[in-house]
Amino acid sequence: KELNKTFKTTVGNGKFYLYNHFGSTLADNLLSKIRYLAKACSVDFVILDHLHMALSSIGDEHTNDERKLIDYTVSKLRTLVEETGIGLILVSHLRRLEGNRDHTDGAVTSLAHLRGSHALAQLSDTVIGFERNQQSESESNIMYARVLKNRWLGDTGIASQLIYNSE
Repeated sequence: KELNKTFKTTVGNGKFYLYNHFGSTLADNLLSKIRYLAKACSVDFVILDHLHMALSSIGDEHTNDERKLIDYTVSKLRTLVEETGIGLILVSHLRRLEGNRDHTDGAVTSLAHLRGSHALAQLSDTVIGFERNQQSESESNIMYARVLKNRWLGDTGIASQLIYNSE
């Protein structure tokens, strides 16, 4: 009963929309879908999970270069956010680090680790990185949320830790 009540007051309330693009989509098509959700459905927030999968076709009419395609799309997304007033949470993967350590081994995230284009950092108001050491015997269940950019306040650093409880 408690789960059903929670469902009906959140994702089951008729105000939650899912668009499954199943892999890649053209950047302009994606922008049109988000504009429709913002204007016709009056959504407040859009979660785009994740940018690189949505643009994996890389054969877009604008460019065949991943970095340029990300630049184009992120710039258009920023314009769309300003036009519609929606909040956009954009999930992006991190690039692989050189050496033996990466973000799943507890490496600290930074803006320089964003994959593909620095437009992600430049055009965002806030950037939050997540990191955890999956190999740690004592902390493999702890993920840190690190604020990498905060346009409005400037405060950065570890914001929180999330603890996974398997029970």
